[in-house]
Amino acid sequence: MDRSRSAMRPLVLPIFLLLSLGIFSPAHAGNLIERGKKIAQEGNGLPGSTACMECHRLHGGGMPLIGSPRIAGQTKTYIEHEILGVKAGTRYAPIMAGVVNNLSQKDIRAVAAWYASVRTPKLPDVSPYDPSLVALGKRIALKGRWKKNVPACVLCHGPEGRGIPPHFPYIKGQNKGYILRQLISFAFLKRADDPQGLMRGIARRLSQKERQAVAEYFASLPPPPADGQPDPPSSRKASP
Repeated sequence: MDRSRSAMRPLVLPIFLLLSLGIFSPAHAGNLIERGKKIAQEGNGLPGSTACMECHRLHGGGMPLIGSPRIAGQTKTYIEHEILGVKAGTRYAPIMAGVVNNLSQKDIRAVAAWYASVRTPKLPDVSPYDPSLVALGKRIALKGRWKKNVPACVLCHGPEGRGIPPHFPYIKGQNKGYILRQLISFAFLKRADDPQGLMRGIARRLSQKERQAVAEYFASLPPPPADGQPDPPSSRKASP
């Protein structure tokens, strides 16, 4: 017992120092979020830096018209992982690659903390949802296409695609252009950040109509609840 306590003593001082410096404090978390907000609004001040809000909006609503994703309320772990994937080249995102290239590790943590902390209403999609595609997409999402060895989407992405933190993002309420583009990217392009190539295999086995249907279904749903409460109703006057 004494030996065990003795082994723990060297840890006490470093932990105390971290606490005293505020590294584990709520104030530190708040400062990180504020830093992330500043980068989202203005970039990080380095030459060529682009503000995240140019594509994702300040409060993470995305831009359905260009297929830029909604990232409000995605988990910090997931957002950070995806930015690092873009930098490493495992996530195919040629436009974003130039934007995140000069972000430091601390910048990335800050941006992830900001967007994980914010909420915004769902923004209108580019066109009305096709009822027949929504119905087909729902069948694939809930039951899969087992004859093609395609499991149900909800097995990984959770009920109605609300996500399974921290690694599986919500796709419920995401814009359809973005979802479709990612399925195509997994199927034919260079996105290779999925564990064991799972999404690549699924996306390749789906037909183009089935990929479109999955995108229509998940896009037709409201975003997942935020902090136990539903997001406000969609509105064309929604804050960005």
